[in-house]
Amino acid sequence: MTERKRLSDDTDESSMNNSKKIKLIQTTLPVGTTTRPLCKYGAKCYRKQPDHLRNYRHPSLDRKQEEEEEEADDDEDFSTTKLTTSVPVSSSSKKISPVNSSSSSPVKQTTESNNSKISLMELAELHGEKLLSYLYQMEFPNDLHEFWNFCSNMNKTNPQDVLKNSLNLELVGPFEILGSALKTCKTLPNMHLHYRYYYDTPEFMTIIRTLNKQSQFHIGYYRDSPDELPSFLASNDASVNNQFKICGDNIFAAIYSYARHLLKSTDKSDLKSFISDLENYAKKHKFSLDETTSKITARKKKVNCTLLNSLGMVVPCENDIGYRPVPFTKDQFKKVCDKFCNSSSEELSEKADDDLQHVITCIQFANDECDYGEGLEFGLNLFLYGASKLHSRVLTLLPLGYKLLHRELYGEIITAHLSSGRSNLVEELNEITKNN
Repeated sequence: MTERKRLSDDTDESSMNNSKKIKLIQTTLPVGTTTRPLCKYGAKCYRKQPDHLRNYRHPSLDRKQEEEEEEADDDEDFSTTKLTTSVPVSSSSKKISPVNSSSSSPVKQTTESNNSKISLMELAELHGEKLLSYLYQMEFPNDLHEFWNFCSNMNKTNPQDVLKNSLNLELVGPFEILGSALKTCKTLPNMHLHYRYYYDTPEFMTIIRTLNKQSQFHIGYYRDSPDELPSFLASNDASVNNQFKICGDNIFAAIYSYARHLLKSTDKSDLKSFISDLENYAKKHKFSLDETTSKITARKKKVNCTLLNSLGMVVPCENDIGYRPVPFTKDQFKKVCDKFCNSSSEELSEKADDDLQHVITCIQFANDECDYGEGLEFGLNLFLYGASKLHSRVLTLLPLGYKLLHRELYGEIITAHLSSGRSNLVEELNEITKNN
């Protein structure tokens, strides 16, 4: 419910009697208000979600909207610098249009066009980073484009096939988009569900996968927040367990590590040649081939806790505000989840349920005191435990936790992942139509 401020007690009684309407000021500012924060990408932003457009200013879209509202403010003698004062207005004064209004403002037009199905022909005008940013609502690091260039130099016709013969790997996700895979799509796909494996948290994005049908090994970017570049790359085999292994801060390092490991069990001349080419290209373009770099070490110092997947969680903290530990050790957490999910005793299951609910209650208090990290940690560990019986609690905790941390996109991803069938690995782009 939108919170509204009360009229001050000393409001002039005569003005209240004469006014036909009292303007009640929302504590959440409307779309056109100029005090909204400026989007970091400005006019070049390709995020078109209605929530994003409401929450952030985009100069090219907002200029006309802001001018109109400034004129309206002058007409009403109602300055935005006096928002805390309730002022009577006449019935003829300009009002903020409701959501279903037929307003023709630029921002409204943008919102409406993105609530409808977006034409793939419109996307055909975008290429490279601009196209990826639009589809994923994230920025991509330079190593992705350089690795694509590296593969294109080795195979100009099918760059995606470069890793198949020597490593039995395939480039997927954003590489498919760079390879013009959208031309085969009938509708706009939700790229965040594409090759999202069972234990992939929203922070993880698959970009490489094995061609071995008996395995679910994959490599991907890991970024703490959707508005940041990836912190590192990690690998996991979802058919084995929920453990992820850091394998460098760029794709060249990740592939180099995998190739060197594979070389121990084979003596293929083509593999040796590939490794040599990779080393030369990485050196020329100044990409480190080390699994641990200063960038990864610097992030480790910011880690609040280690999750069940062996990767650290990072949330912003200032003056000891932002994170408090979950009142469970890892062993205690696993035992409680085991009892809740697997116990044949109804009594033990109910006791475990009470223990889980107690933590959720503690998280509610933590959220009230701005320690949002506790709910995120607990929600992610419930997800990583891997039992569908815990999904309702995951959906109670994670979308809210991400919202409080201003990582709303991750809340959308976890909701879509669990709702679409977590066990169903989506390989075909046409199977993941985006709901606009």
